[in-house]
Amino acid sequence: MIKRNGKVDGRDGGQLSLFDFTNNYANNRTTLLEPIRTDGGAALAGVSSEDGRADGDGGAVDGGAGGGAGDDSGGNGIAYPEVGTGGGDDAGAGAGGGLGIGAGEVYSPASREPERLNLRNYRIGAADGLGSGSLKQKARDNFAAIELVHRLDAEGRGATEEERHVLVRYVGWGGIPQVFAETGPAEWQAEREELKRLLSPEEYELARATTLNAHYTSPPVIAGIFAAVERFGFAGGRVLEPALGVGHFFGLMPEAMASRSRLTGIELDPITASIARHLYPDADVRAGGFESARLVAGSFDLGISNVPFGDYKLHDPEFNERNFLIHDYFFAKGLQQVRPGGLMVFITSKGTLDKTSSRLRDYLADKVDFLGAIRLPNSAFKQNANTDVTADIVFLRRLADGEKPTGPAWLNLAEHTNTAGEVFHINEYFAAHPEMMLGTMANTSSMYRANEPTLESDGRELGAALLEAVERLPRGVYRELEIRGEKQRHAPIVAPDIVKENAFTLHDGAIAVRTGATLTVLENMPEETGRRIRALMKLRDAVREVLRTQLEDAPDTEIANARWQLNHQYDKLVARFGPVNNTANRRAFRADPDYPLLCSLEDYNDETKRAEKTSIFRERTIQTAKVPRAAETPKDALILTLNETGRVDLEHIESLLGRPPGQFLQELSGLIFRNPQSGHWETDDDYLSGDVRAKLADARVAAERDAAYSPNVAALEAVQPADLTAS
Repeated sequence: MIKRNGKVDGRDGGQLSLFDFTNNYANNRTTLLEPIRTDGGAALAGVSSEDGRADGDGGAVDGGAGGGAGDDSGGNGIAYPEVGTGGGDDAGAGAGGGLGIGAGEVYSPASREPERLNLRNYRIGAADGLGSGSLKQKARDNFAAIELVHRLDAEGRGATEEERHVLVRYVGWGGIPQVFAETGPAEWQAEREELKRLLSPEEYELARATTLNAHYTSPPVIAGIFAAVERFGFAGGRVLEPALGVGHFFGLMPEAMASRSRLTGIELDPITASIARHLYPDADVRAGGFESARLVAGSFDLGISNVPFGDYKLHDPEFNERNFLIHDYFFAKGLQQVRPGGLMVFITSKGTLDKTSSRLRDYLADKVDFLGAIRLPNSAFKQNANTDVTADIVFLRRLADGEKPTGPAWLNLAEHTNTAGEVFHINEYFAAHPEMMLGTMANTSSMYRANEPTLESDGRELGAALLEAVERLPRGVYRELEIRGEKQRHAPIVAPDIVKENAFTLHDGAIAVRTGATLTVLENMPEETGRRIRALMKLRDAVREVLRTQLEDAPDTEIANARWQLNHQYDKLVARFGPVNNTANRRAFRADPDYPLLCSLEDYNDETKRAEKTSIFRERTIQTAKVPRAAETPKDALILTLNETGRVDLEHIESLLGRPPGQFLQELSGLIFRNPQSGHWETDDDYLSGDVRAKLADARVAAERDAAYSPNVAALEAVQPADLTAS
């Protein structure tokens, strides 16, 4: 649920990126060695491997196979050469995520959907114990989840039910910032070292940034919010969670509602997003900032979140001139994504409603119907997130064009006097409806400052008090989307991230193409052309699966099975429609970004109209790097260690040589130096550069105490720059 200014999704937007695994394998650290042979005589030329299995037919493919359906007459060419070539503001962006389009279809709420959705998503229960345990226990839970998700991503598999029980206990670092404090309490030193061991430097910095906002929502609060949503009349639809965290709003959504909803979640931190994907595989989970997310405006029925709070801003050209702080920005951007008649329910700091500046409230005034708000006591997030903060749940409904707001007043402030006679300036809604505050306003110390107006609990159990307040909210105000006639056919269809720009996919059983952030259904397509495209889509997915298994160095049986499926789909295609490269197939599928990949599957003779399978049908064409486990000389061991770890690691060198440092350090003299200031070993390039005058002074002092630093002095003296002379 974090957001950081200027952070954008790191995915490669290239349409022809063959190995873009970011969407499903964000933390895959596999290193490739010569990923695809370029020296072979055939496209995707083979690399010999022990598990190569000659499943495919090595013979030629006749271009006229299948009773002439695959000839070059062009009679079955697609009639829509311009469709799917981009358009609109998002044209050419290219999601590029995942391996092709995946196995499933894309559905809209306007169509007859599968009977139940999200069946593979995790259901959070009491046994998961969200928010329980000491801070040390929560840190251990975080470590276990990080270690597990790294392993799952590296192995390229989903989590088991038992493993998801481990993942769901990840609570982020908002309540445990001391684990990042280099000069923090000594009692957290072991946790600091463990976290650095588990995370790469980039992951570590992103995780450190989450301490500002990673305060996950407790089950009682989420249950109360869904009770309000149901009271409004929402039973299912397209749901957006723009600050997802690990997805508690998805895991605690009422089962009946979840079975009728399409879920989209956005999470900046890649580790957290990866955990959420494993917990909720049926949801569209996107790693990146809300400010850079490619979404279709007005396409969601419900926006729901615990938005990040903070005195900083995000960069979004569309909203920069508004100068919104991050929590206000989420309201403005979130409302843009919700359709007229849809709901937006956000947890935010009390400043959204109470601050003197009414800039955000004025911006929303003519765009929403204010349904009400519930103020939570400052203890609401204490157990789950270790934070004392007064927060509000704000309930809004987006207005249709020409519709006027009819809700209670909420744009200004008013005086409120507590039982002790203290006067506070709070939102006029709460001043008129103090029963919607689950406690008593008082001047107390918060996590941010002393003597701050906060809401102290009145002693009631939070869940019960919240449900009591929900009963005071209006009923039946949610408006279902009109889904008949022209509105049904032309309603925007959100394109999942896994569908590439211009790629073919299936939407409600019909062929569609991604154009920008939406899908365009291809209507009135000749039946034969549709069959041709479907066959090519199956071949595309089959070759993607072959490449995936090889890139992940999957077991031999899995690689062989994927290769068998590739042969099967190719043979079916050729028998009916001829070789991939013939004119009719090219006309039908050339707009798809993966068509060049399909063309490379065969050697096609333009004169004879015949094709031969390339080596990918018979053997491995991708080999993963084999990490050396031994070295003959200390210099070789140093090079291997630097390549693998990026630093001088004596323990790793020792493991490669099989002998202790005392037996090889002399042979590395002049290549590595121990820095007397840090105590760490550094390469000659690192140590003999920078402020070498200061380093020489340090080395001389160290050499007086320990002669082992004498080589440092000699080496630094040799690289001292000449003194500048007066001009």
